[in-house]
Amino acid sequence: MHTLKKLNNYNIMFGLRTLKSIFIIFCDSFLVLYFFELSDSNILPIAMYKLVSIFTVYIVMFLVRNICKTKYRIHLIRLGIIVNFIYFLSMLILREHVIDYIYMVGFLYGLQVGLYQSTYNNLESNMVSNKQRAKFLGSYYASKSIISIIFPLIFGNLIYEEGFAKALIVVLIIVFFQIILSCLIKDKNVPKKSKTNLIEYMKIVKENRIIKNVYKKSFFNGLTYEGAFKYIVTIYIIRVFSTSVSLGIFTSIFALITCVLGILFAKLINPQYYGNLIKITMIFTIVSLCIMIYNCTMTTIILFNLFQTISLELVNLINESSDLNISNISVVKKNYKVEYWLGNETALFLGRVLSSILFIFMSFTSSNFIIYIFVIFVLLFANSSTQLQEEIKDEM
Repeated sequence: MHTLKKLNNYNIMFGLRTLKSIFIIFCDSFLVLYFFELSDSNILPIAMYKLVSIFTVYIVMFLVRNICKTKYRIHLIRLGIIVNFIYFLSMLILREHVIDYIYMVGFLYGLQVGLYQSTYNNLESNMVSNKQRAKFLGSYYASKSIISIIFPLIFGNLIYEEGFAKALIVVLIIVFFQIILSCLIKDKNVPKKSKTNLIEYMKIVKENRIIKNVYKKSFFNGLTYEGAFKYIVTIYIIRVFSTSVSLGIFTSIFALITCVLGILFAKLINPQYYGNLIKITMIFTIVSLCIMIYNCTMTTIILFNLFQTISLELVNLINESSDLNISNISVVKKNYKVEYWLGNETALFLGRVLSSILFIFMSFTSSNFIIYIFVIFVLLFANSSTQLQEEIKDEM
């Protein structure tokens, strides 16, 4: 009976992650495209939307940190899904007037992410063991890639042929199923202490090199792929691919690579090679990024996205697996998991804020100058990710 319960929780978390990935794909490409078109190619509204959402995410996660250590924490995920419904409903109602309410929309997005993520990572690290981690993440990324093939084509066609409202209706139906699935979660391993102790946790961080490297890596991740950099890349793509349909096809083709990488990660890739994989793939990504900035054409964009797809998916798989596994080390697992994830979010938050400020500057100055700064940040992110894997290998 215990094994069946564990299997059910494993599958539920997998389902929740997979459904959530639909919204991530949607927000990362088509919402940026929509905002970009409505604002007459002005990136400032997108930047303000991002900045408001970043602050909201962190403030919400900080305020609910003590709830995350109680049996009521599961309600935060459900509440986050409901707010997600409200977020997309507001997009459906506002339509072309969404730019006039960009701060409210950014707040709603940040609120749903903050509520959902405040508890999700904690639950996943409990319900998926470290031994199952590679299989879980590899299978999830393979499934996400299939979704990336199907839904961009659906959304792209709906936006181009029927309008943005039709695409949002599909999203709202998915939210409904997400709420149902969240009600099936059977929470376990609720912390004995009902309040966070950030002061004591900071003492642990100071003495643990691996945790410090996790936060260093997360800071540079916030500066780049978890920050405004992914929006900048999307804008470069939009400038070449003129319609939502072509953007959907483009995204779907590269998703096939993700599927293969997910399967390889789950089945074949040995953890001792993680560091070298990051180094090699990120070198190709950084070189192709510089070429794309120098001469932005369809060829250079395709070249960059080929290498970025390979490197980013591998880095995400490796870093995510490491972050979750480290949350289960003895000094963190029993009493400080909430503090661990809040610390990780703090590092991401600081990186995201700086990233968004630079993104705002792009609307007032040379975009190439700012983008080259991001190239340096990508390099630092690759270096910090490699250092983390070396620290983990030394401890093994």
